[in-house]
Amino acid sequence: MLTRPSPARLAALILLTGALSACGSNVPVADAGLEIAAPAEQRLIALTDLDQRVARVGYRLSAANAELCPAVRNSAGWLLHAASQYSPELRPYAAARFGLDGDLPGLLAVPEGSAADLAGLRRDDLLISVNGAALTRGAPRRAAAWEGVEANIRTLDQALAAGPVDLVFRRDGADRSVRLRPHRACGYDVQLDPSDELNARADGKRLFITTAMAGFTATDDELALVLGHELAHHVLGHRGWHEAEARGRETQTVPALSGTAGGTERQADRVGLYLSARAGFDPAIAPAFWRRFAAFNWRVRYPGWNHPSAEARARDLERVNAEITARRAAGQPLVP
Repeated sequence: MLTRPSPARLAALILLTGALSACGSNVPVADAGLEIAAPAEQRLIALTDLDQRVARVGYRLSAANAELCPAVRNSAGWLLHAASQYSPELRPYAAARFGLDGDLPGLLAVPEGSAADLAGLRRDDLLISVNGAALTRGAPRRAAAWEGVEANIRTLDQALAAGPVDLVFRRDGADRSVRLRPHRACGYDVQLDPSDELNARADGKRLFITTAMAGFTATDDELALVLGHELAHHVLGHRGWHEAEARGRETQTVPALSGTAGGTERQADRVGLYLSARAGFDPAIAPAFWRRFAAFNWRVRYPGWNHPSAEARARDLERVNAEITARRAAGQPLVP
């Protein structure tokens, strides 16, 4: 399941600050529509548009690679948010645009082919109850808060972990019922963080990508390349699995994957390209992406601690793409 992030991100909706230590660069880049000087409604639209794109790509990666992930769960595939988590400046726009109400979870994104999509749910539906248990609207509050919607999401996660769920949702002012049958997916949330730093990272529970990095990717294939690299860190065991806040996730035994010489970043590059290809994205774009990234950002032109240069990564990924192409031609499974 893909969910909206913590209060730290909510504060960043007003002031876009901070850098992430990760598989990227700390060179700042302007986010179209997310600049502090932009009107609040424009920033909201720009952010939620990126949220939906990250959700769509993240879901495809998660669903296609569940058998390779050490942590899995039953997933609806949706991206949820609530009025209460937005700042006082943005909350009126969010409530009006998305039909949000207090802590009740609303659907911000419903990726095609997800369990939520197949159940007939749509963007802007508001979840009211699960298996007869009402979700809570919460008390009115001025400051942005995450605790109320997080409790509702935990209730949903626990219900989904047990199998199909009966939901009541509100659409166009009318309450409706639906039965949702969850799909198996990797057990890692995908989180978009407002920041002008070109970065992405994984911490054992989540995949993070900044608005600047997501915005820099010109296509969903490029976005999948970045997110697939971070997911590969989890698949390869580079990031320890954290049991805290596991919420319906479980561990599983996964196939042993062949490593790559040159450290964890080269390993994640190789396996990540396989994960992207398994999800139906084009692995052939990887070398050109790294060369374009190097032309834009001088820092990645040179090797750093555990990070090869962009040109070295491009050449490595040319070989990996050739390997993937050969396996497809031979009818072999795409298991790195």
